[in-house]
Amino acid sequence: MLSRSAPLLFDAPTLSLFEKRLLNIPTFKFKFKPDAKDAAVLLPLCTVNQKPSVLFTVRNLNMRTHRGEISFPGGKSDPTDTNVEHTALRETTEEIGLPSSSIDILGRYAAVPNYNGSLRVHPFVGFIPQDIDIAKLDYNPDEVSSVFSLPIDYLLQPQVRELRGFRDSKHKYTVFKVPDHLGLAETEIWGLTSFIMDGKSTCTHVRLIEN
Repeated sequence: MLSRSAPLLFDAPTLSLFEKRLLNIPTFKFKFKPDAKDAAVLLPLCTVNQKPSVLFTVRNLNMRTHRGEISFPGGKSDPTDTNVEHTALRETTEEIGLPSSSIDILGRYAAVPNYNGSLRVHPFVGFIPQDIDIAKLDYNPDEVSSVFSLPIDYLLQPQVRELRGFRDSKHKYTVFKVPDHLGLAETEIWGLTSFIMDGKSTCTHVRLIEN
């Protein structure tokens, strides 16, 4: 069990603990359309400037859906994908230039729907062992307008978190405030990205650290 008063390190014991806890994932009774397609996203845990962090993308304003929103790398499954984990890794490479060989998958958790239930989104938690230099990431400008990270210590601060209802479900989730200094048009991390990351609704890093 980790203490929030102790500094977090992505060392071997901590990552092993994450893997074990991701084996006991929560499930939800969400509605999907009968013809829902599979998609996958990666929640990338990483170290930036020696700080344990989470990596995010900002979607290009020219995208057909969710333009300009903060998200995780991911997208729809292709017929050539061997499984949805392959989808998450492939999309991460295509969007932000990180090869699958540089990402260790720690686990996954229950699929969640997109806004209209037409996609069954499979979230994976991955760890990037190599320190990340955001400025050197070779992201795809056709899909991503920028990439940024937030330290986990920041995401755990009560003053940047607000509990809200998730769509029309009974579930509550945490919306995270984006630091002003990033200068993003989006001032919050919300929707599916935040629901996936939220410690009260999923078994990701925040819950893993707090419990």
